Amino acid sequence: EARSCERFAALVPHLDEELAKFYGGLLKSEARHFQDYLKLAYSYGDKADVDAKIEEIRLAERELIESPDEEFRFHSGVPTGVSAAA
Repeated sequence: EARSCERFAALVPHLDEELAKFYGGLLKSEARHFQDYLKLAYSYGDKADVDAKIEEIRLAERELIESPDEEFRFHSGVPTGVSAAA
């Protein structure tokens, strides 16, 4: 959810008004989901454990975002090339 927020926030300023409104709505929705999941985690788990798991996920996500990816997707890493659609 947080990764979607980052991508939508980076994308929205570059879109026409109609698409910006659509993706802006998705951004707000994803932000609510992200915050809800964090609240749930902290309400059911130990703060130190939750913080450690968030850091573990953050590092894994960073690796995925920065590493080459053969197929471009919204959440993919750095594209390594462009292939024609079948």
